[in-house]
Amino acid sequence: MAGMMAASQVLDRIRKEIIGSGVDTRYPVGAYEFVLSGLDFYLTNIGEKRHVSGQEFSAGLLNFAHKQFGLLAPEVLDFYGIKATDDFGNIVYNMIELGIMSRTSDDRIEDFNGVVEIKEFFKDKECLKIDPEFIKRIKGA
Repeated sequence: MAGMMAASQVLDRIRKEIIGSGVDTRYPVGAYEFVLSGLDFYLTNIGEKRHVSGQEFSAGLLNFAHKQFGLLAPEVLDFYGIKATDDFGNIVYNMIELGIMSRTSDDRIEDFNGVVEIKEFFKDKECLKIDPEFIKRIKGA
């Protein structure tokens, strides 16, 4: 429960100090929550708590979106205002400014720029194809 309260307080700070104050109104609070959840997911998957680069984190977030939202991932990211990996950088650096996330002296916001084309990333994922002939056969048509 303490974790939930902390997460709620973090999101309230983001809502108030980034979005509500007008510092950056491009992304809804859900986009920040997605990035924070994506970091937890990624670090759990790699099995270690360590610093990750902008490029590595961008790829991890896209995989997380695919796992969370499946074929709707591009639309959900678009709803969050995330159209390019550059947007991940903007969100991360807004949180760095608040002290919610941290960076090393080697990190730059540009590390997130153009890592991968989001629409292309999801285009390569497996899609469910419906075969009308198969449907007719199983219905006995």
